[in-house]
Amino acid sequence: MMNEKYIIDSTLGITDWEKQYPVNLEVWIINNNTKEMVDEKLSIKNRIIWEISKPGFPDLEFLFSEEVLKEIPAILENLLAQDKEEFDKLLEKDINDVTFDDLDKESNLYYLFWLVEHLDWVSKSDLTEEIVENFEPKIIEFETEQWFSKKFYDMNVSVLEKWWLDDEQIRILNKNIDSFKRNWIDLNEKQQERIKEISKRLSKLSNDFTNNIVKDKSSFELHITNHEVLKDLPKEVLDIAKKKADEKWVEWYLFWADPTSYMALMEYCTDGEIRKQLSIDWNKFASSNEVDNRPLILEILKLKKEKAEILGYKNFAEFNMQTKMADSPEQIFELIWWISKNAKERWQKELEEIKAYYDLDNLEPWDVAFYSRKLKEDKYSVDEKEVKKYFEYNNVLNYLFEHVKRFYWVELKELDTKTYDDDVKVFEVYKDWKMISYYFLDAFYRKEKRPWAWANNIRPKYIDNWKEIIPVALNVCNFQKVDWWDTLLSIRDAETLFHEFWHALHEMLSESKYSDLSWFNVEWDFVELPSQINENWVNEKASLEKLAKHHETWEKIPNVLLEKLDNLKTFNSWLSVLRQNEFALTDMFVYTSEVPKSVEELDKMILDYVNNISLFERDSNYKQYASFNHIFWWGYAAWYYSYMWAELLEADVFDRIKEMWMFNRETWDKFVKTILWQWTRKPAKELFRDFMWRDLDNKAFMKRKWLL
Repeated sequence: MMNEKYIIDSTLGITDWEKQYPVNLEVWIINNNTKEMVDEKLSIKNRIIWEISKPGFPDLEFLFSEEVLKEIPAILENLLAQDKEEFDKLLEKDINDVTFDDLDKESNLYYLFWLVEHLDWVSKSDLTEEIVENFEPKIIEFETEQWFSKKFYDMNVSVLEKWWLDDEQIRILNKNIDSFKRNWIDLNEKQQERIKEISKRLSKLSNDFTNNIVKDKSSFELHITNHEVLKDLPKEVLDIAKKKADEKWVEWYLFWADPTSYMALMEYCTDGEIRKQLSIDWNKFASSNEVDNRPLILEILKLKKEKAEILGYKNFAEFNMQTKMADSPEQIFELIWWISKNAKERWQKELEEIKAYYDLDNLEPWDVAFYSRKLKEDKYSVDEKEVKKYFEYNNVLNYLFEHVKRFYWVELKELDTKTYDDDVKVFEVYKDWKMISYYFLDAFYRKEKRPWAWANNIRPKYIDNWKEIIPVALNVCNFQKVDWWDTLLSIRDAETLFHEFWHALHEMLSESKYSDLSWFNVEWDFVELPSQINENWVNEKASLEKLAKHHETWEKIPNVLLEKLDNLKTFNSWLSVLRQNEFALTDMFVYTSEVPKSVEELDKMILDYVNNISLFERDSNYKQYASFNHIFWWGYAAWYYSYMWAELLEADVFDRIKEMWMFNRETWDKFVKTILWQWTRKPAKELFRDFMWRDLDNKAFMKRKWLL
């Protein structure tokens, strides 16, 4: 990358920021001043504005320093004041003079807030939590003011009638108008005010919900002093647990609530009582007197049901599915029940195989991972600890990047830049020798980090005065890092990395110049399609032959092990299907049911329902829903079925890809042009047809799951 050079408008007196900003502070990137020279001229406040105004990668080390974070609330207030002033001026404009560009403006307000919000998600502190909690309601209030403005609605309608719009602009305006109509435009003033109040309150409840999960999980520790029951755990997991214990001045081993430790203990710990207690603890996070999400859930369910009823729907699920590929909650119940019924029959056979092989009378939920792992080793000669040796983290990441370079003509070049953590990697992303995005990866577990994996963007792609501003996309994972040795991934970890990267790639590859048509805005039961397709590059034999290399010898994975993995590809998959469907059905159930009147009634309602659909009988300790972040914060409320729906789509699409050969560049070129480039320029059903030349057929999914 060529060295960027910078200058500040020489007409601006930069010593009085409060008076000058936001009226006339402008920042240009030109070639007659170095960054270091600019740094000397800028106060901290002006430097922050300069950082979020430049089109390059933000200086996260600077922006996330404590000194800067203390200044950010005042800057957010000024940015919000500027945006409010601009919106007020828009409303004063003659409706006949309004253009599309007037309605579609990007704002540094959101960029700066999303930066702080990201830091709060990955490195929570009292300061970041305070900024987010104090300022997010103000953003919600301003958004509500805009999207509940009748004048703003009329402007969208008026602009849509103009003849010079292009297809993308028409698509955006139609989506805007549909949203107005779906959310409030036909309500009376009293109902509109109540919807506004509900939206504000739900935002606060959702943040409290996820903060409680982070707080409870970050305080969790499991101290084990019996080495004998842990001797089969992967060495790197044990070494890290020993290091944690030493740091706390306790003997033997200390485990945290990271997913790698949890899975290692459930698969390798020989003490069933420890596995049982860990399973109980894992399924009741954020449901105790100290940190209890259940009262929040009651209020969330109540408010969402009230909102749906005000808008004329029977329940929140019916309301929330209006913009999805699926037609109704009833359709989802029927589909998921059918899949679960068949999966139960298949899983029951595998369960009986485990019980017969080990002469067990019974198998508890906390025993399944342990005995499934043993069966793979004892009967099928597949040792997962040995398999991990072929999935060294850097090799997997390099293979992923080589894959996108070969089949998508996308190249990632790492930048030498400091961020908020030494393990965060930052890249420039090029396609056909043109830079299209920045991308950064925060891959490893930290206690103050939200405990799942995700993709996001902190700056969308947009056009500013005819200049293209490229996006800043990201992935966050929670792999367990080994400081003194190679970091080895499980196949599940590798699938997660591939899955989340393709969400980010979907964002980076858009041809549209409008962020309103981003992948976040495509139908939610379609958004998982690209990411789930690319998990196949981790578990398909043809790809594993190229990906899997021994971390010490760099020898390719042996054919005999490849064959075993291929034969066991569906082993235990039924359990994951049932687990996923249990989540999907529970989600749809709580959003189509009457709201319980108490926490006790809520516990009983969900426990009874789960026991009706689950293979295992759960007891009163089971309160997993209290940390079901997807549906109470992340945005999957009444949409969690989308993972299964997307798998139906993905199985069909990937079956076609294999017909055309999965290493065929023309195949992936078509996939990019018809789906990844398009974002949501068209409805999802049309995007699917553009690639497949027909509608969805479930046969590929049924064959994959041995249902045909």
